[in-house]
Order: sequence, then structure tokens, then C-alpha cells
Amino acid sequence: MKNFCMGALALAGAVLAPWAQAADAASGVLLYGVVDAGVAVTSTSGKGSRAGLLDGGLTDSLWGLMGAEELGGGWRSRFQLESGFDPSSGRRADGDGKLFDYAAWVGLASDDYGELRLGRQHPVGQLYGSALEIASWKEMGMGATFKASDNYQLDNMVNYLSPTWSGFQAGLGYSFDADGQDRFRTAANNRAVSAGLKYEQGPLLAVATWEQLRLADGPEAGGRPQAVQLGAAYDFEVLRLSVAWSRQRNGYAGLDGGGPDGLGPPAFARGGTVDAWLIGASVPAGPGTLLLQWSLAHPDWRWDDGARARNAQVATLGYTYGLSRRTTLYAFAGYASNYTLEEQFDPAHSHTIRCGAGISHRF
Repeated sequence: MKNFCMGALALAGAVLAPWAQAADAASGVLLYGVVDAGVAVTSTSGKGSRAGLLDGGLTDSLWGLMGAEELGGGWRSRFQLESGFDPSSGRRADGDGKLFDYAAWVGLASDDYGELRLGRQHPVGQLYGSALEIASWKEMGMGATFKASDNYQLDNMVNYLSPTWSGFQAGLGYSFDADGQDRFRTAANNRAVSAGLKYEQGPLLAVATWEQLRLADGPEAGGRPQAVQLGAAYDFEVLRLSVAWSRQRNGYAGLDGGGPDGLGPPAFARGGTVDAWLIGASVPAGPGTLLLQWSLAHPDWRWDDGARARNAQVATLGYTYGLSRRTTLYAFAGYASNYTLEEQFDPAHSHTIRCGAGISHRF
């Protein structure tokens, strides 16, 4: 094993040496971010109503650093560090103490051979699937019913993105320890596999993705959570139309479904299935853009009391107006049934109405 490792290091050194000798390598670091805050009123049946500041009504508030260095021979090194925050309180978005909760990766890229990224990052399924989203209103966007397209990241991940050939790009990713359990044996950690194919040419975007989570232990360890997504979007100039379908089985593959383990309701994690559909449209209207989106998630299981889980639906209508290239005003209204904004399915069959308006500024 020692000889193998030494040989691998020697080979890597021989391959990388020409890049290291590239003269006058260009480099650069970009500071970027979004500050998004608004005011919203949320009313949920059985709970009452609440008014207050809304963090990230249109998009998450975040800041980050992105950089690249030309290495010669068509190769370049790249990195990204990104952190979310709540402008209403100044706190980090991630409550578990991660400094860069949204992204922390480094990689090598080539126009001819693609890109390899190492670190905390979005899996391929989320990376490709989220491009189908029309309206990302806080807790009422595509991720409400399409958990595989929700905004989540995995630790200890290796992603490979191929070059683009005639509009086609493929992606493949593997996480050795998706949620940072940091156990010594590889098999003792939750591992994740993600793959996707994207076609983007002119006005057409088409996406197909697959994800699977390989659980280390627990009562559901025998059933691997997985998600399949298919979707397309087309820009007709007078409107952009997006449609998508998803099937999730054995729990949420991104561990983003609430509960103590993130898998979602126990009946779902023990072999249940969720089929989801989405349709959305963005329409230029006056000086701004009108955004319409509807999605539905259909579960096939029963709750512990024997009651059948009901469909969850989310419908939104919003309008964005650009004051400048970097500053946008927005307003929206949304309705959700059997969805609590925190849990995808609600056994109490509640419904929620939210109306809000705010400002989103990019830098």
C-alpha cells in the first residue's frame, strides 16, 4: 500500500510539473454576494398569523469568494468559498457552525477535459435540477416539493462536470461522508452518489438527474433514499415555460427533509414514494417580470395512525422590477396546502398564505 501511494504521488508530480512551470500565470479573486430582505405576513390555519422581516424572499442572502489561476496548456485551477447569512439578525444561515456552509471547494478545469471539484458543494442533481425553477420565493420555491432541487450541499464531495458538447454536459459526483459524521470506516458514514445530464442550446434547457444516498446505519439502512428528476424549460421570448417531474423513494436523498435524521416521515423512509410535478412561467410585464409557479407532491404512504398522507401543493404569483443591473424590487403571494413551510407533508392538513415584498441587491 505504501509503495502504491508513493507511486501515485510520483505520477501526479510528473503530470502536474508542466503546469507548475507555466510562465506569467494569471490569477484573480472575485468577491460577490447578495443581500435580500423584505417584509412578509404569513398566516397558517390553526396557528394564526405573523408579520415581520423575511430573510431571502427572492433569493438567499450570501457572500463568497471565487477565484481562478491560469496554469497553461488550457488548464486552470479554481475555488469557491460561500457563506449564507440572515440580514434581519446578522447571523449565519447555517446553525451548525460551518464557516462556509454554501460552498467550500477547490478544483481543476479544462475546456477540453471538463472540471473536477473537491469539497463541500451542491450535488449534480441539485446543480442541474434547480435551473428549472422559475420562482424561488422563500420556502415556497421548487424545493418545497422537489427536495432533490432544494438548496442543499453535501460534505466531502467529489464532482466531475464534463466539457459541453453541442449543448450537452454530463455530471457525476460522490460524497464519502455526506453529513460530516467523520467516522473512520468509509462504510460507517452516509455516502451519496449523484449523476445528471443537461442539454442547453438556444432557448431550450433539458435536465435529467439521479441521486442515491447510501445510509451507514439506522432502521432504514437497508433502503437507499433516491431521487430522479426530469424537466425542460423553453424561452418563447414572450414567456419562459418550465415543466418538471420528480420521484423520491425511501426518504430524502439530500437529508433535507426535517426530523432528527433528515430523511422525512418514517413511513416515507421505510419504502414510501413521492411523485412531484411542477409548472412555471415567467412573463415580461411592463417594466418588470411576472412569475407564476405551481407544484404538487403526491405521497403513497399512510401516517402512523393509519390516515393516508395527502398531496402537498404550493402556488405562487410574484413580480420583480429591476431598479438597476444589481438591485431588484419584488412582491409575491403564495398559497400552500398540507405543507407547513418546514415539513413537506402535514398530517394536520393545514394551509398557509404568505404575502411579501422586498429588495434584493447583488454585489
